[in-house]
Amino acid sequence: MGLVMDISDHLVVLDHGEVIAQGKPAEIQQNPLVLAAYLGTEAVA
Repeated sequence: MGLVMDISDHLVVLDHGEVIAQGKPAEIQQNPLVLAAYLGTEAVA
């Protein structure tokens, strides 16, 4: 994951085939939906 964050300018994150986030790596790392989908934390709506 670190490599992707280091070499990317823009990311699109999918969860079960649906886009859940788009943006710069710093934004994606803090997105609650991404954290919930990939790290198992609870998403805050």
